[in-house]
Amino acid sequence: MDLLDDASSVEEDSETTDRPSLQRPDRRYLNAAPSVQSTALTVPHLRTDNSTTNKRKKSELILYDNPQKSVLYQPLQGPIDPASSHKQQQVNDKTTVAFDDTAFQQQRTTFARTGQALAPEGHVMVRTTLGYDAHRLEQWVQQEQTAKRPKIATKQEDALVQGSDDEAEYGVWGPPGVEEEWMTEHQLSDMAKGEPLAPQQLAERAYIQERNRQRGLEEEAEDTTNAFERLVERKMAHLLPPQKFQETPFEPSTTFHAAQEYDYKGRSWIAPPAGQSTSDAPRCFVPKKCSHRFMGHSKGVHRVRLFPKTGHLLLSAGLDGKCMVWSVTEKQLMRTYEGHSAGVRDVQFNHSGNKFVSASFDRYLRLWDTESGQVLNTFTNKKVPYVVQFYPHDDNYFVVGCSDNKIVTYDATTGQITQEYNHHLAPVNAIVFVEDQGTTKMVTSSDDKKILVWEWDIGVPVKYISDPTVHSMPCLVLHPTEPFFVGQSLDNTITVFQAGNRFSLQKKRKFSGHVVSGYACEMAFSTDGQFLVSGDGTGSLFIWDWKKHRILQRYKAHSRGPAICCAWHPLEPSTVFTCGWDGVIKMWT
Repeated sequence: MDLLDDASSVEEDSETTDRPSLQRPDRRYLNAAPSVQSTALTVPHLRTDNSTTNKRKKSELILYDNPQKSVLYQPLQGPIDPASSHKQQQVNDKTTVAFDDTAFQQQRTTFARTGQALAPEGHVMVRTTLGYDAHRLEQWVQQEQTAKRPKIATKQEDALVQGSDDEAEYGVWGPPGVEEEWMTEHQLSDMAKGEPLAPQQLAERAYIQERNRQRGLEEEAEDTTNAFERLVERKMAHLLPPQKFQETPFEPSTTFHAAQEYDYKGRSWIAPPAGQSTSDAPRCFVPKKCSHRFMGHSKGVHRVRLFPKTGHLLLSAGLDGKCMVWSVTEKQLMRTYEGHSAGVRDVQFNHSGNKFVSASFDRYLRLWDTESGQVLNTFTNKKVPYVVQFYPHDDNYFVVGCSDNKIVTYDATTGQITQEYNHHLAPVNAIVFVEDQGTTKMVTSSDDKKILVWEWDIGVPVKYISDPTVHSMPCLVLHPTEPFFVGQSLDNTITVFQAGNRFSLQKKRKFSGHVVSGYACEMAFSTDGQFLVSGDGTGSLFIWDWKKHRILQRYKAHSRGPAICCAWHPLEPSTVFTCGWDGVIKMWT
């Protein structure tokens, strides 16, 4: 009011006199945007305004500018946020609300049926975007009644009448319908209807019943056998090809590649060349170079065998499932034998050379006629054959080392298994026959690091060569002139054993220098027994002196894999054949 009175007096004075006023002008002004306390709504460390108009709480410990003391201790001014003490929440934060599960389920069901429900507050109505459907509940009830109506009607129609004939005949069960009566009538046999059968019909029905019974027994036995075989091979399933039960063998075929099968004298192409002598064993020498390459396999070659005594033909077993016979003198492919769906693991000529056996990873063995290429017999015991050897005194029998830890003897004429040798604890990899005091003994090696000696046709081993330093030996080879045999040990050495009289390990005689760990590289002796030759995992060919145990020569024989097998020619003094996984067969002279 004092201000208003002063203002009115000034106006009156200005009207009465025109002289300028000598009073001090009023310097107060109206601030339309005063500073207010906003520290409760801002985050201190995000503040960028350094003006002194910002107010701070005395409880703050960090200052982000240098305010004056008057500003720092200025009392709080301006409006106060009533929710400043509450915790700030984001829009998407979930809020926990206590509710009754029964009420929630009831409202959810009501919303699904009618399209509306009550909110948790109890007085808010929640509706769908289509609005409230008053007839939705009635339609849902009608659909439920329609779905249940056929079952109720069926039960009412089939209900029994108390005290009627139906109850006496069927008991608590309802009488059969027309369809059930028709099916029951047509399922009855002639004998059940009371109609007599002819003796021939009775005999035929009895035969069918017996045949079905026998088939059931056979299928049950086969299933049991298959389950047991899977159990036996489970430990090494990752090393074996998949076993396919009830699989038929591969359809065999053969191709002759030479110009003619008989010469002008009528001699067969497998006959040895005229004038070739086999009486005296020549003095052998170390080969110096590769003189020829035999190429025909599309995959690697796993084994090579020379024709017995003369060596004029070369038999090769390829991982492409084919066996091939090559002419050493003419250096050409003579015949191809296709009879396996998987790679051929081993092949072996009989002692006359007119037949040979092939063992494949498809779990089949086949006996071939060398001249015509016909399959004489097929053998299988559903196991993978690893090695095959003919019995020295009878070509009608051969033994096979299998993946089920057994050695089996086959009769080539009948195809039946005549003997089993079951004492190894791992797959059998090598078999060799040794003459001992007028009797023939069989020596076998396995992945279980055992060397067992067997009598022929006796399923119990007579000798177990055990030594803690012995490793697994996938190949065994007999010395041609001395009572010894050697084994390709997987510790990168060739171990020597005494054969006959006393079967023992010769610890002081070892051949080393090559790398064969993980590969079943087969060795070979020269005809006079002076040299020992072997390949290794790097594709090299090593030749050792038998007496001095030192390396005489080393060649790089094969690439892209190991030199897996080698063979010394029985008549040519310095001819060696090698094969590898590069698909090439090389002749060294």
